[in-house]
Amino acid sequence: MVEIEILFYVLKSFFGFDDGRIVADKTTIHIYPQEQRLEIIQTDLFAVIQSEEDTNIVLAEWDTLLHWKEKDISWAEGLDGFSMKCLILRPTEKTIESHLILGYSNEKDLRAMGIWYDRGKGQFSINHNPANHIQTESGKLVGNYWVFDSNGRISFTIEPFLRKSGNYQKFFLPSGWVAGGKE
Repeated sequence: MVEIEILFYVLKSFFGFDDGRIVADKTTIHIYPQEQRLEIIQTDLFAVIQSEEDTNIVLAEWDTLLHWKEKDISWAEGLDGFSMKCLILRPTEKTIESHLILGYSNEKDLRAMGIWYDRGKGQFSINHNPANHIQTESGKLVGNYWVFDSNGRISFTIEPFLRKSGNYQKFFLPSGWVAGGKE
């Protein structure tokens, strides 16, 4: 069994950190099998902050992510097989959106993110986790897996924080505050 090293909704996991606090409320993944390209769009980035120490940790993490090139932060080892890696951070009306583009030459490279390819069937699959609230029009749920035919664009959205409790929500801090110092 291959360990899933990259969590789609944790921005810092793409840089090999397992302690990321900035996460996406919604993540849309597009796979273009013919182009061997993967796009990951993280929207409504936020952090959970409960103390002054949390604030300092999140601000330091955000600084690392904003200046990852200048600080010479390496991509996660699980992305070593990807021939092209690009991260774009875009401000939106109230928060920040991250757009990752990855190029691969072998479908096995996608395993680091929990995407499997069955060459015999020409299908990609991901584990079904009800807590991720996966939505898709290009795949179908078969047992414990979402299965996608590889003859066209594959798209799915995950929203692991869709049903946040009221107590949990009061600790949310939108990334616009983290980036701009205000809410």
